Amino acid sequence: MVKQKQMNYLKFLYASFMTTNREIAEIFEDFGLMEYKHMMWAMNDMVKNGVEFDMDIDSLRDLKSDNTNELIAKLITQIENSLKNKNTNGVDEETLKRFKSDEEYMLSVLKTLNDDTKITAFDEHKTLKNIEITPKQADAFNFFLIGETFKEYELITIYSYLKAHINDNVEAVNCFADLASDSIYHLKRFAKYAAELGTLSFVRSIDKEKYINVEIVKFLKENIEEEIGAEKECLILAEQIGNDDLSNFLLFISRQEVYHAELLDRALSHLKK
Repeated sequence: MVKQKQMNYLKFLYASFMTTNREIAEIFEDFGLMEYKHMMWAMNDMVKNGVEFDMDIDSLRDLKSDNTNELIAKLITQIENSLKNKNTNGVDEETLKRFKSDEEYMLSVLKTLNDDTKITAFDEHKTLKNIEITPKQADAFNFFLIGETFKEYELITIYSYLKAHINDNVEAVNCFADLASDSIYHLKRFAKYAAELGTLSFVRSIDKEKYINVEIVKFLKENIEEEIGAEKECLILAEQIGNDDLSNFLLFISRQEVYHAELLDRALSHLKK
């Protein structure tokens, strides 16, 4: 069930990056965030009921589409298959009823959508709609986006897994919830820029040793250093790109990285008690 829900939320989010129809993109994004909540509820139930799980995913490449209608058809199939999923071990009956109710609504909405706009998220045109950018600036920004998109997905996965497994420590859980929420926001921003450049790439499964049986205190200490390092990387890239609009965005992200380091430090202090 965790894999199903994870694939659902990722496919909806990626669909929201791929289409240029803003109204439809908002629907996809809303459904993606709803499916992320489903995943967390399933994880919480399974931890409570002593059922083990991992965070593996299948390839997302089959989501690649020529136009939005083709994309909509693939999402309809995704939710139809999700509704048929019988792998419910460890998930409470009331939770499953909520999943069914939500996904039946999603399906009804998806079946009303119609848009044959061409998808350009993968054609590598490397231009931005409202920002003038040189090929050199585009390459530097794209290199940053590829690495950071996968990094944010990795952090979403780790924070979500840890949050489900330490639910007896409310303060630390709240820190991980904030961190996961910010990482989802960052992934969305980075992937939307990549799609606008025509260089969108799909995330992939991360190694299990990154989140299963990790020494949480050691992990938090290492990630505090990584967040401080990420702040410096954003500042350096902002200077290298030299574009006011993109530099402003990167400076904003750099300030968020400082806040993330503070959240990690707060989680560390609560877990040490």
